[in-house]
Amino acid sequence: MSKTPWNPSKKATARVKAPLPAPIACPNCGDDVAIVHHNDVYGRAYGDWPWLYRCADNDCDSYVGMHPFTNIPLGTLADPSTREARKACKPSFEALWKGEAAFLSRKQAYQALASQLGIPVKECHFAWFSAATCLQAREACERLMQNHQVTETTER
Repeated sequence: MSKTPWNPSKKATARVKAPLPAPIACPNCGDDVAIVHHNDVYGRAYGDWPWLYRCADNDCDSYVGMHPFTNIPLGTLADPSTREARKACKPSFEALWKGEAAFLSRKQAYQALASQLGIPVKECHFAWFSAATCLQAREACERLMQNHQVTETTER
């Protein structure tokens, strides 16, 4: 039997450390949420697991992908402005732990960001953030980077 969101992989499901519950109602408009194929949103399939949760109200345009081979959402349903904020703000976070100026491990970066935002580390996921929280996260990451650069300069 092939794997689908209605018949997910038990192994893949067990690998997800902090699973969110499947959304039932859209947090943005309150309408129902359904599982749809990538074709319904993007016009074609992407990746090996072409499924996502989507708000039934097409005007709302909120959706979220799923962890591969599971029916577990990757985050919370996001409308276009929230999706854009997530995409625009995550690079500031990634600069902390990868790339030329990186100075933290990935785990340390999440710990530092969670501390800056005043949230538990287990809730520190861009895919869970609202647009406003994404902007706060970007500002926090920029402060962390600036503080590191100042500390690094004064230690020389």
